[in-house]
Amino acid sequence: MSPREQVNGADRFSASAQHIVDYLNAHTPIADWSVSRVAGGEQVHVHVHHESLIDVGDRYEWTDTFCRRMINGASHVVPDSQTDPDYSDLPDAGVVRSYAGYPITDDDGSTFGVLCGVGREPLSTPSAVDEDLIGLMSELLSTQLVMSRAIDRDRRAVEIAEALANTDALTGLVNRRGWDLLVADAQERVDAFGDPVAVAVMDLDGLKVVNDSSGHDAGDDLLRRAALALLSAAGPDDRVARYGGDEFAILSNNVAAADLPMHFTRFVDAMREHGVVGSLGFSLTAPGARSLSDAFIQADADMYAAKQSRRGA
Repeated sequence: MSPREQVNGADRFSASAQHIVDYLNAHTPIADWSVSRVAGGEQVHVHVHHESLIDVGDRYEWTDTFCRRMINGASHVVPDSQTDPDYSDLPDAGVVRSYAGYPITDDDGSTFGVLCGVGREPLSTPSAVDEDLIGLMSELLSTQLVMSRAIDRDRRAVEIAEALANTDALTGLVNRRGWDLLVADAQERVDAFGDPVAVAVMDLDGLKVVNDSSGHDAGDDLLRRAALALLSAAGPDDRVARYGGDEFAILSNNVAAADLPMHFTRFVDAMREHGVVGSLGFSLTAPGARSLSDAFIQADADMYAAKQSRRGA
């Protein structure tokens, strides 16, 4: 059986999460339910039964969330947030009147995220939501997550190795085909697990001038120096590709949204240190809201705007 014919753990987890939030919407007085991911100081809603308050791709600062209070020891079920001293001071307490939540544990024992529900109206009684049921479902999701990670581990290793084996002859970087395989893997992780993934587009300045004035050997040397610079700035969670011509692409995993500007500035600085100048744009993905393709288009547009701004300056 080939890797792509194997059971897909990411798809299994997505299906289980969606079944659970749909069930809880139908069988509790709380309307909006979510399986969210907590990473990089944010809570991102990944699998959602949406009614009015939360939707797929919504992002919140983790410090200001009901779920963080719950994980830190506050009640798992909140009949009325405005009368609960552990929740009444939160910015959303005036809108989110009822809440229920339990953490979901990742395969390494860390907190993956939260199974939570929020409602605009207070609960009629504290027992209107079965706390034990929410806890049981979060445990089932934790078990499913561990299984999904294990199922996918070997398959993904083969697919990533295949992607990295597709290299550009001139620079040694991943080529366009390899990049497309990396993007497919990343999109799967974004959709299923809400993994933090960002993309950047880097375009060299002056390659045509170098080719015209000094010859294509000099232009090839410029491209090789650019590749070396980008690799020198890349960490273990970054993938660098030659997308085509004088354009390079970077896929970065597990970088908090607030840290992205500094993260990608490293690549611009490394280029300059290697005597290469280029323009860069970047964009963050979001489950259900901004795919890797959308993020690439946005990053490319930002790169072009940066290039035009530098030319104007």
